[in-house]
Amino acid sequence: MFSLLLGLGLVLFTVPLSAQSLPNKKEVSQWVRKALDANILQDSEGSPYHFVATIRYTLGEKSFAGKCEVLWAAPDRHRVEFRLGDTRETDVVLGDKRYVVRNTATMTLAMWAASSLLFPQNPVVIPAQLRSDSIHKLFPSDEGSAHQTCAIVGDHTSLIHEMCFDAATSEITSRQVHPNPHGALPKEPLSLDLTEYVSLGKMRFPKHLVRRVGPELICVDLEKWEAVPTFGADAFVQPANATEWDWCSKPEIRLEAATQSSLLVPSLTATGALEGPYLLAYKMVGQDGTTKQVVELFGPQNDAAKDFLSRQRRQRSALHVCGGKTVAYETIVPFGMLPGR
Repeated sequence: MFSLLLGLGLVLFTVPLSAQSLPNKKEVSQWVRKALDANILQDSEGSPYHFVATIRYTLGEKSFAGKCEVLWAAPDRHRVEFRLGDTRETDVVLGDKRYVVRNTATMTLAMWAASSLLFPQNPVVIPAQLRSDSIHKLFPSDEGSAHQTCAIVGDHTSLIHEMCFDAATSEITSRQVHPNPHGALPKEPLSLDLTEYVSLGKMRFPKHLVRRVGPELICVDLEKWEAVPTFGADAFVQPANATEWDWCSKPEIRLEAATQSSLLVPSLTATGALEGPYLLAYKMVGQDGTTKQVVELFGPQNDAAKDFLSRQRRQRSALHVCGGKTVAYETIVPFGMLPGR
C-alpha cells in the first residue's frame, strides 16, 4: 500500500546486550516508541544543518537523477532545493508561509517522492499498524563485527516491519518494511530499506534509503549532513516569482464525515494489496476541502482512470488546519485499480 511507507524517522537510547541474551520485549518496545516519535530532519530541537543527498528516481520506464540540498535553521525557517533531471524546484519556508518556485506546471512525482521520503508531514499516511510498538519477535543478528538486536514490530498482517539496533548502544541501525510471505502479497513490489544510520546532535538519519511502491523506485544516498552554527543573510529569502502558500510544519488533519469515503483508495484490497494498473495524480485542495485542480501524471488512459479522476474532482478532501486556520495544499493521490474496474 502506497501510504504504508511514508513518514519514517528513528532515535533510540542505550541498553547493553550480551551475545548470549536478548532484552525483553518491554524494553525494546520503549526503544521503538522513542524511535517512531522522533522527527529526525524535522526535529525542532535539532541543530541547524546543511544536508545534501543524491537521488535516483524511476517510474515505469523513465528514470531521473539529481540532488536535494537543505539549509535548515528551524521547522519554520528552512530552504529545500530539488534538482532532478530537467526539473527544478525551490521551497523556502519563512514563518507561516511557504514559497515555491518550480519550472513545471505542477509538483512532479520525483519531487513528491523525495519530499515524502525525507520530510513526511501528513500523519494520516502512517497507519496505526506501523506506528504500533508491539513486538512480535526478537532475534540477534551480526553484521560484520557489530552485534545487533532485531525486532519484528507492529500488527500489520500483510507487511513485515523489522527494526535493528546496535546491541551495545541500542541505537537504530536499520529498518525494513516488506511483504509478509505468509500474508496477502501485493501484486506490485512494495518495500522500504533504511540503512547505515548516522547521528547529528539529537537527530539520527540513514545514509541509504530505498523505497519501492508499484512502478516507483526511489534511492537516496546521503552525501553531507553537517551542523551549521549560523547561516548567511541570504540563506532564507523569499524567491522572486514564487507561489505563496499558507503553511505549518505539522498541520492538523480533519477528516469530516462527508470526506471520509473520498479519502479511501478504492482499489486497495482489505489486506492492503495493490492490484492492476497504477495511477498517480496531482491534486490541489482549497481551504474548504474542495478540489481546485487534478492532473493525471502517470497511469493508463482508460474508463476506470477517467472515473477515478472525475470523482477526485467532485469529492471533498481532508482539511489541513494551521493555527486554527484552514490552508490550501497540494498532494499526490495514488490509485491501483482492481481487476475488472
